[in-house]
Amino acid sequence: MNNNDDRKWMEVALQWAAKGKGWNSPRPSVGCALVKNGELIGAGYTQRGDGQPHAEVMALRDAARHNKSTFGATAYVTLEPCSHYATTPPCTKSLIEAGIARVVAGVCDPNPAVNGRGYAQLREAGVEVVENFMWQECARHDEHFLKHISTSSPFVTLKTAVSLDGKIALKDGFSQWITGEAARENAHFLRHCHDAVLIGSGTAMADNPQLTVRLEGNHKQPARIVIDSKGILSPDLKVFNKSTFDVPVYVAATAQMPQQKRNELEVRGVKVLLLPENKDHIDLKVLLQELYSLGIYSILAEGGAHLSGVLLRKQLVDKVVCFVAPMIIGEGINMTSGFAVNSLDQALRLQDVQTVTFGRDVEISGYLEPWAAQIKKLCSEKQ
Repeated sequence: MNNNDDRKWMEVALQWAAKGKGWNSPRPSVGCALVKNGELIGAGYTQRGDGQPHAEVMALRDAARHNKSTFGATAYVTLEPCSHYATTPPCTKSLIEAGIARVVAGVCDPNPAVNGRGYAQLREAGVEVVENFMWQECARHDEHFLKHISTSSPFVTLKTAVSLDGKIALKDGFSQWITGEAARENAHFLRHCHDAVLIGSGTAMADNPQLTVRLEGNHKQPARIVIDSKGILSPDLKVFNKSTFDVPVYVAATAQMPQQKRNELEVRGVKVLLLPENKDHIDLKVLLQELYSLGIYSILAEGGAHLSGVLLRKQLVDKVVCFVAPMIIGEGINMTSGFAVNSLDQALRLQDVQTVTFGRDVEISGYLEPWAAQIKKLCSEKQ
């Protein structure tokens, strides 16, 4: 099978992987396509929840359901097949027993329990293995898993919407809406894909957002996190209405938050996280580690200029997703505040840049160091 055929079928595996996007945290969302004699004979993706079948098993079941023989077939998998007994048996065992002759895999699984052992088991059984095929596309898809499993810290995406001249709002703070409906719908899907959404007190007061996913169909609701160092926010804000969806709501504060305000929030079911302060502000690095310990492995930061500036200055952002609208605002609020460079050599430059058009708006996304460098260490650049 030539490289073009391999690319065609790996793209099918990625399409199946996308079906589980957002549902499987902290596990990866893997896709698998089984191909024999140029025909797709089975496909599947990792099912949500511990103990549920992985993509390879779902694809094998799909082939059996259609009475397709898997002997001699090729399996296209977006992530290295697992090789150990955990909440499910190893997928390598299932592939070998099914007579799979060739495995084309996208990304090596950095989980210490796997990390190349899956490939070794397959080769020992006489299965041909192609590693790191379309690794950038596959790594992009499972970026949250790859980050947390290899660094024990959450993946942070900074999402913003700006005009052509880099403004996120008018001078008076009004910003609804810079982007069109299609871009806003995709922003809601980004919420579905992350474990939590993070904003600062300024955005909470200016926009009074719900931070929920409001799309048609079934979607996951993320946890909601608000930074309110001194306890200045009203407990009546929409974001603190825990009954909207049964998801955790957190407020990150310092000892400066009055006890009465803390009590009012906790009565509403809000969990107050009292954290160390750094010059009267939350230490964001400590906050991220605290959230990770609470089972939050991916965070979508939707804050305003101040939060964006601090996250970038502290090098806590892994990925930037920026929706650019074809308008010029002129005087207004910049995308960041408190962040500056002294030369263009110091500018933060996105890696692996992707662009997508949503109606009249353009989404530009890419990775920042050090994660951009880390992902290259996890994956070979050989195609």
